[in-house]
Amino acid sequence: MDAKIKKSALIYILSFVFLSIVIWFIFELKKNQNKQVYLNQKIVKAAAEFKATLNGYKMLIDFIETRYFKDPEILKLLYESYNAPAQKQNIYRKKIYTKLQTLYQEMKKYQIKFLQIRFPDGTVFLRFHRPERFGDVIKEEKFSIFGSPKKEVTGGFKFPFELYYNNHFLGTVEIILSYDAVKEELRKIFKGEYQFLIYKKILVNRLLKEEKKNYIQSEIDPDFYYESGNNNNYQIPVEVLSQINMKLREKLKNRLEQFKNFAVDVKVDGDYYVVSFIVITSMTGEKAGYLVNYEKDNTIFLFSETFLMMYASVELALLAMLAFLINIRTRSEKFKILSETDPLTGIYNKGKFNQVLEEELKKVKRYGRPLGVILFDIDHFKKINDTYGHQVGDYVLKTIAKIVKQNIRDTDTFARWGGEEFVILAPETDLNGLKILAEKLRKAIEEYPFEHVKKVTSSFGITEAVPEDTTDTVIRRADEALYLAKERGRNRVEIVLPEI
Repeated sequence: MDAKIKKSALIYILSFVFLSIVIWFIFELKKNQNKQVYLNQKIVKAAAEFKATLNGYKMLIDFIETRYFKDPEILKLLYESYNAPAQKQNIYRKKIYTKLQTLYQEMKKYQIKFLQIRFPDGTVFLRFHRPERFGDVIKEEKFSIFGSPKKEVTGGFKFPFELYYNNHFLGTVEIILSYDAVKEELRKIFKGEYQFLIYKKILVNRLLKEEKKNYIQSEIDPDFYYESGNNNNYQIPVEVLSQINMKLREKLKNRLEQFKNFAVDVKVDGDYYVVSFIVITSMTGEKAGYLVNYEKDNTIFLFSETFLMMYASVELALLAMLAFLINIRTRSEKFKILSETDPLTGIYNKGKFNQVLEEELKKVKRYGRPLGVILFDIDHFKKINDTYGHQVGDYVLKTIAKIVKQNIRDTDTFARWGGEEFVILAPETDLNGLKILAEKLRKAIEEYPFEHVKKVTSSFGITEAVPEDTTDTVIRRADEALYLAKERGRNRVEIVLPEI
């Protein structure tokens, strides 16, 4: 392959590699942007599911408040029991417990098991989940997601409301929804897997020592814990959840401490899962932990697959374009070479030589630099053709071209002028240097052992260009010098100077 073609091919290939890298980064950026949009939708979806579930329970609890705890009969019993002696309170407690027992059994069907009534001073009047235990005083909790700091309820979502009878404040009713209840409802309605992660500082500050035993350190982040439960109704196998959590541990790197909603994708055993983290807070706005939603979602795979398909398509198009450009460039160079070179000898032809001569003459006019022209032909070449045939004649032409190329500079221009005539353009060469070069070439040809012909000689005509020269005038003088060399016996060098 010609050096110019190789250079062009290298440029095309480097351009292809550069474009491939740029396109990869552009596609990768676009893929990640699209994936993030999808993950943001998952965050919104998980948060909406969580809110909808809590709102559903809130509506149920509002109904309970309106239907049962605004009942004048119940409120009157509570009012009478508040200032009654202890023995009398027991009678009222049993009456209220009996009247609301049906309600409590119905609440348990919805996984609501914690219901208690407290008087204004914090004294527990009645625990429906543990009716035998009452009379203890509980200070008001500021933390919204936890219930009473007693071991029967370790954590959940508190729904308190106040009780009044004839404008007398009777105390509060507290209904606490456990994490397991919320998780079970979410699983049942939305078919995903859920986990509540509670921040370690919350556990240290809010729970008693025996309660903390009910929490297990998360595999995702050692600073977060989840509540142990008896529910085995997992939507995703436990062993898969464990693998997901271990991968999340590597991927998140303390990200949970930022307490912001986010979602990530994880691949386990060939399947993709989207894990959404929704922040849960207290009534005072304190960050408490996360609701974690695990969802099997192979749609994530489509982002990578589509990215690779699009990238491969573009790469194929670029490869096709690269092949096309190299092919066009190769053909162009070949056509250019064919149009500029002599097909027999492989050196420049007359047309190309005239182009170079014209450019060099401009330099002579502009800078006054020396420029020499040598015109020579093979002596008695017709006799060689007639005696030995045209194949031998062609061999002689090609051999002389080879001899001359080996004895001139790279900056010199060598061409076949026509038939057995050749021409040399020698920039930066004055008349003396030109004569030395012509003699050198004449001797090299004369001394070369040609096959069949044995000895071949050539006649040389030389001249030096001047600023007033054109391509015709300088070649005409070289031709006149060549004619003199032939007239004076051939195998010699003659000079014709420009007229001054």
